[in-house]
Amino acid sequence: MDDMPVPPWRERKMSTWAARRPLSYDQIVDAAIVVLDAEGVDGMSMRRVAQELGTGAASLYAHVQNKDDLVDAVLDRVFAEVVIPEPTGDWRHDFIQLAYATRSALQAHRDIAKVLWGKVPTGANALRLADHVYGVFRKMGLPDQLVGWAGPLVFDYITADAYDGSLYASTFGDEKGSAKYFEALGTYFASLPPERFPNIVVMAKTLTTGGGDERFEFGLDVLLTGLEAKARAFDTGSAGASVGSEALGDRGRDA
Repeated sequence: MDDMPVPPWRERKMSTWAARRPLSYDQIVDAAIVVLDAEGVDGMSMRRVAQELGTGAASLYAHVQNKDDLVDAVLDRVFAEVVIPEPTGDWRHDFIQLAYATRSALQAHRDIAKVLWGKVPTGANALRLADHVYGVFRKMGLPDQLVGWAGPLVFDYITADAYDGSLYASTFGDEKGSAKYFEALGTYFASLPPERFPNIVVMAKTLTTGGGDERFEFGLDVLLTGLEAKARAFDTGSAGASVGSEALGDRGRDA
């Protein structure tokens, strides 16, 4: 355990039950990752992790409160694997490298990315990444409000792509299997009635080509180009009003 404060919504009430054999927090997380990599998030129950350790589930409660607590610990261990690149002076290049490193860490552990939906990770390693990204966007010249929105936006994109990749890996096994599926999908699209689906038929090959890395970098490019445009607009003084109106949205016009 580290010196991070406990989030206010989670009380850390640990069991005083005496374990059959001494276990450490790190041993429990190590075992949970073994189960995760073999069976996925759904298989990573307290009972299954205890079985991996050769003990009973009650042994774990001296260190983790419940499965949610265990998942948070595993997730933060995964984020610890992300190496923040040394700055080169090209913030865009550096951010793309960080995005790939984050995606790779998530994809290396089955479907762990899916637990990020509906929650904000608060572990030390997750916050280390978030703080770094916020710093990059502030140096770009984005105002703090847009930095606060841009960070979750790009992380959601990375997370979604990682989870999507884990689903394809689970379904098709490897890149060969995935390529075979998309080849068949392109053939199917091309066979559709052109009078009903003229654009899909014409674009059948285009819609089904391009590897995961190509599409991932394309999405990053779109996001970062948009953020660069926002930063330039703010720098020229034209964004002050737009930031305020975007923050208020329709509610501001209705007030």
